[in-house]
Amino acid sequence: MSKKDTQIHREDQLKINQFSRLNMKQHELKDDIKKLKEELDNLEDATMMIEESMGEDLKLFVGEAMIEVDEDRATKYVEKMQEEKQTELEELQDELEKTEDECKSLKAHLYARFGSSINLEEEA
Repeated sequence: MSKKDTQIHREDQLKINQFSRLNMKQHELKDDIKKLKEELDNLEDATMMIEESMGEDLKLFVGEAMIEVDEDRATKYVEKMQEEKQTELEELQDELEKTEDECKSLKAHLYARFGSSINLEEEA
């Protein structure tokens, strides 16, 4: 049996499928992380805008409603949102790291099994 005739067993196919799912999940997590970082940047901008308001009442958008609030309330709201987004970001980064580790392990196993008969590299 030549290298090109390598048979794929059921367990191999399951690992290939698992690698594919994890790879898609990685991309989704990276997109979610990017969006969260943008939201955190926007919240940082909001913090600066609050500081520049010099005690004037501010208009805060909550959903589709605009509410007039004082500087303290606006600051507390933005800080709370930053904390929530930062916690969410850390959780996503941990999940991404675990997913990357699983992908590396599967990739190593599949390349050991199939060598150059399989291509698990992404094209740029």
